[in-house]
Amino acid sequence: MTTGTVRETARGTVRRAGGSRRWLAGRAVWLAALGPAALAAACASPGQSEGGAPKTLDLKGVTLEHWIANALTHPEGMAKEKVMQTFSAQSGLGVTVTSSGSNGPDKIIAALTAGTPPDLVDGFHFNMSSLFRQGATLDVDAELKGNADWKKLRPGLYQEIANGFTWQGKLFAVPLYSSFFSMYCQPEHLKRAGLASPPPKTWTWEQFTDFAKRAGRPPDIWGYEDQWSYSRTGMMVLNNGHRMLSQDGTKFSYNSPEAIEAVEYQMGLVRQGIMPATPEAYPNGKYEELMPLGKVVFEFAVAARVPAYRQQGVQFGTCHFPLGPKNTAKKNVTHGECYGMAVFKNKDALKQQAALQAAVWGARPDSGFTFAKTGGTPPAYRHAVESPELQAAFKGDADVWPFYELLPNFIPMPNFPGFVDVRSMGDRAVNDIWLQKTPVREGLNEYTRLAQMRLDEALK
Repeated sequence: MTTGTVRETARGTVRRAGGSRRWLAGRAVWLAALGPAALAAACASPGQSEGGAPKTLDLKGVTLEHWIANALTHPEGMAKEKVMQTFSAQSGLGVTVTSSGSNGPDKIIAALTAGTPPDLVDGFHFNMSSLFRQGATLDVDAELKGNADWKKLRPGLYQEIANGFTWQGKLFAVPLYSSFFSMYCQPEHLKRAGLASPPPKTWTWEQFTDFAKRAGRPPDIWGYEDQWSYSRTGMMVLNNGHRMLSQDGTKFSYNSPEAIEAVEYQMGLVRQGIMPATPEAYPNGKYEELMPLGKVVFEFAVAARVPAYRQQGVQFGTCHFPLGPKNTAKKNVTHGECYGMAVFKNKDALKQQAALQAAVWGARPDSGFTFAKTGGTPPAYRHAVESPELQAAFKGDADVWPFYELLPNFIPMPNFPGFVDVRSMGDRAVNDIWLQKTPVREGLNEYTRLAQMRLDEALK
């Protein structure tokens, strides 16, 4: 059972369900632990007076606990810890931030239930929305209304990323960076087939099929391979003009004519021997990424893997997904996750204000460069991308810059309640189509029906 809330989107207002019993129980325990007076303090803005005018608090000596979703040994985890260390050392506020890694949703729920949440937490946008929906975290824009730094940095946030971090018309975290998808190619296999690099941006399915067929040597070298899933097959779907969620956020689909055509096209690659037909066709008898093994011409790409591939000596290049015939805009599109930093409500006004200041630090151009350089991920702000430091480091990098070219057309995955389950349902549905357990149209129709049921439950 869920408790109803109302979500105000950029295009209207729709009623959504609240969180699970587990989330609500955690919130109840946490709020009870605060007590009435403390709750009032927690819900007030420590950076505002009662009349709404900004006021300055002495934050010297405040210590903050920051939970990072990634392990601290992960490049993205290292980047976020480094940004917080820089904040502690250079902000001049006298605030110290201690970061710990590998903090997933279950651990956060347990901390809320115990009444001991951290001061700051980062993670996927659709996980952060759950925290805000339960009243555990702050409305960033409201709390930072009088903050000069945020006023200067906020306009640089890419609008689609802002939408991905918006719930009930409110920004529930300070966006940091994004993880989205493009395509890798293997230049040596292309060269052997007498082919140059793929045409920039606007190549077609027909051209892609020709390149993959001519450069591949299956079963030793596949023309194209990828995990059949919501996200990865979704790149073909998106680049044929389909959108999974309607403009008003009330309709989910993966079975439009554009989507069906894209999945049938990919099945055609299997029938032509360009893609593996079963898991057994892979070297170890199960799906694995073949680019590090040199056994594929084209493969799904993420920006964070570029430095890892270079370190490993993998031969690769970066290109874009081909455009399907229904992509009338002739525009490359991508999707994926955004990472943001949420601030927990806190009865200690100094801690809450210090946490807000730390979160804003993540929106600075130099922080964006750290996410790009150390984490391998594009920052969420135009001013960070356009900074001289980032431009000098990456604009001439043919393996990295194609991801930045996609930033203006990046669409974060939906953040509606239950989306994580809907995505898993899609993984199973698309995989069953690949294994020919289910026909394309039938499988996508059934997946869409079940996914819409989940969305309808959330909208009640």
